[in-house]
Formats: sequence, structure tokens, C-alpha cells
Amino acid sequence: MAKWQVALLSSLCTLVAVIMVIFIYTFMQSGVIEVIKEEIMDDYCSSISITEARDLEVCND
Repeated sequence: MAKWQVALLSSLCTLVAVIMVIFIYTFMQSGVIEVIKEEIMDDYCSSISITEARDLEVCND
């Protein structure tokens, strides 16, 4: 590979990595993860028996 191709590939990889970090940070800050987490906990706690749910701290909230 020529030097300019290596430099271009390196620059593109760095740019993609930066864009991914920004996207993940924005996704985390939007609160979508908290909503998904609450939905998963609600579904799980409603699918197990009441005695098991009582023993789990996550289902007592």
C-alpha cells in the first residue's frame, strides 16, 4: 500500500471511532437506556412468582 493510502485509512478509522463515541454518548444521555432497563425489570418481575420477586431487591423498587 502507498503511504497516502495508509494515511487515509488511518484517518478514516479515527474518524469512525470518534463518531461512534459521540453516538454512544448521545444515546446514553438521552435516557433511552434507563427506559429500556426499567421495561426489562418490569417484564422480568411480572413473569416470576410473587415470593421470588419479593426476595429480589430489583423487584422491590
